[in-house]
Amino acid sequence: MSKEPTQSPTLLRWLANLPLWLIIIYWWGAFFFDEPYGGHARINSIASVIWLILFAMGMYRLRHWWQRAALTGIFVLIVAIPWLNIDASNDLDWSEGFEETGHVTIDGDTFTFHNFRNYDYTDAGESIPRWTTRTVQLSKLQGLDIFHDRFLGNFMAHPMLSFDFGEQGHICLSIETRREKGEYFNPLAGLYKKYELQYIFSDEKDVVRLRTNVRNEPVYLYKSTANQAMVEYLFLSSVEVQNKLATDPEFYNILNANCTTSIRNQIPEEQRSVFDIRILINGLLDQLLYEEGSIVTDNLSFEELRERCFINDVAQKNHKAENFSAIIRNGRPGQITNNE
Repeated sequence: MSKEPTQSPTLLRWLANLPLWLIIIYWWGAFFFDEPYGGHARINSIASVIWLILFAMGMYRLRHWWQRAALTGIFVLIVAIPWLNIDASNDLDWSEGFEETGHVTIDGDTFTFHNFRNYDYTDAGESIPRWTTRTVQLSKLQGLDIFHDRFLGNFMAHPMLSFDFGEQGHICLSIETRREKGEYFNPLAGLYKKYELQYIFSDEKDVVRLRTNVRNEPVYLYKSTANQAMVEYLFLSSVEVQNKLATDPEFYNILNANCTTSIRNQIPEEQRSVFDIRILINGLLDQLLYEEGSIVTDNLSFEELRERCFINDVAQKNHKAENFSAIIRNGRPGQITNNE
């Protein structure tokens, strides 16, 4: 009588260890990216690798699962205790574009934006830093547009909200990783405490031209179908978040506090749409908005709408135009232009 095949003890042990390895790999990322012990970045990187090697040696030598679980707990605590004491800050040596901490003062109907970003850019793409003060009246708020910057194609994009104040112009909101000098965006680092979260209110000639004209990233401009109450709610809640961050900074997180999920978190839970993976892998966020009816479509197919809403060509041809915001809206579905 033949025996039934049995699973390999090596395979069973590997499967049993897998959850422990997933835990330790996550915390290795916290060690590597967040430098919980401070010091020189290269020394920290070497220390994180040594930490991982020592853990692997321990896992190889220990025979009982409870011993390996205890080892995992000890190695996690080595990183987690100092990591938990890392706090977000507004007082670091920030890269250009993130130097100032914005806030808004409110006097009745009047909203005054302090440290309002209003950079200019030369034809060669060199930035001219400029932080100004901008005042608008809430009673003038009449609509919402969405810029969709597909800087990594279908994989990742950067949406920006633009609040239309009619004759007072547009106020654009860009939710970004606030990076120190020498730092660059890394999606894996965004899982940890590498970057602070920053709400940047800006002129469209700054944050839009930066992407269309300087970086030449594909940008699309859509008209939101949100009603007046929701537009006002998004504006007021965004101002509230920026003011909170000015006194109580928080960390960016690529899962629950990024440029897309931060906006979603502002919407009351009962009014949020069903979660869709395109909220995280947001290069196709505009497709999701199309399917939900959240943007004006003029009865066009999604492919036709996206083609009509692509603004790079006209933005680049009108780099120095005073009425840049009106020009990039001309002829777009649902848009009514003014002479701002």
